[in-house]
Amino acid sequence: MDDELIDTSDEYYERLDALYTSGAIRPDENSRIYRGEEAVAIGRQHLMWATNTTTIEDAVAVALGRPRLSAEPNETIRTRVPKPLLTEVRSLARTRQTTVSQIVREAMREYVQRFATAAGEPA
Repeated sequence: MDDELIDTSDEYYERLDALYTSGAIRPDENSRIYRGEEAVAIGRQHLMWATNTTTIEDAVAVALGRPRLSAEPNETIRTRVPKPLLTEVRSLARTRQTTVSQIVREAMREYVQRFATAAGEPA
């Protein structure tokens, strides 16, 4: 893929503006300039497409970053897993439309509850 197509630096946009202002590039006859509410609606559609969401609220949440899991402090853990197991978990995450991290959290929670209950301890 051409790096200029995905460049988001200020310099890129300044170069693009200079090319447009100088007349070196022009929109083609099929191009349209959107303004006002129409531009807002198109922008929302593009944001939802780019974030793979169906509501503007979800798109904004994804674009701004992931929300905290809880008010409690979170820790990150790393572990090695066999590649076939990770492939299965990724497939399950896609099927369930969730993340690998969420599946791992659920699995850990279930594991702790099962063994705490078996040992007679509160989970």
